[in-house]
Amino acid sequence: MPGGIAHALLLPQLGQFRRQYPDIYLAIGVNDRQVDLIQEGVDCVIRTGSLNDSTLVARRLGNLRWITCAAPSYLEDKGMPEVLGDLQRHRAVHYFSSTTRRGSELHFVDEGVNIDVPIPGTVAVNETALYIKLGLAGLGLIQLPEILVADHLQAGDLVEVLADMRPESVPVSLLYPHHTFLSPAMRAFADWTTELFSMPSLK
Repeated sequence: MPGGIAHALLLPQLGQFRRQYPDIYLAIGVNDRQVDLIQEGVDCVIRTGSLNDSTLVARRLGNLRWITCAAPSYLEDKGMPEVLGDLQRHRAVHYFSSTTRRGSELHFVDEGVNIDVPIPGTVAVNETALYIKLGLAGLGLIQLPEILVADHLQAGDLVEVLADMRPESVPVSLLYPHHTFLSPAMRAFADWTTELFSMPSLK
């Protein structure tokens, strides 16, 4: 599963899973790369975004609301953007993964139209925790699921910008090979994960 989902959602609730299913042993892999479940002997994966592997069974878990935000110190220096044109004077922390090239664009929806805005930056990373830390350090705008930075937003360490132009939410799915769901442990984990993603904070 992606690191952000692991740290923000699953790991904080892991004690609940242990109490409910004390005999199930979990081996949790955290990585953004595309895992070959059959070749690597993995029971299931949690993926975000559109799916393109038709050989796997997919269970939709929910959607992640995405926001754009920055540290107060950064906004004091660059100013609070009010319209997309204001982004010309801004910079962003870039994020890349094994499945996507270095991303220099932020995504917005303006009056129902999806708009990609290229924004220069000085650093690109491929790990969510580091991405958030660089945003907190004032290195630029960051764009990510709201649930991953909810505590920082509440504390005022990060401030949302262009809230009326939030990008589209991103689907989250649990994928597994057809034969895997025969396992009671797999069914238990799938049901628990589905319940976890039904929390009000994700709706």
